Amino acid sequence: MDDEARCPVCGVGVVADIRYDAGDARPDGAPMQTADSRQVTEYSCGHVVRGPRLDAADPDRLDVERRTSEETVDPA
Repeated sequence: MDDEARCPVCGVGVVADIRYDAGDARPDGAPMQTADSRQVTEYSCGHVVRGPRLDAADPDRLDVERRTSEETVDPA
């Protein structure tokens, strides 16, 4: 397995989830993604690792999901 997919804390867990979180939620409780959001990587071992802010991060090192326009939703 690729070492980048392993937990940097214990080396055992693998990536379980990646999200981008500003730390503040909208009034309806939904997470919000802004320029100062951070990549938050959760591993199967339970460790959670916060990355750099999106506006300061190296775009070649971010883990992103690409979507087509048919897969996006209208903003609420």
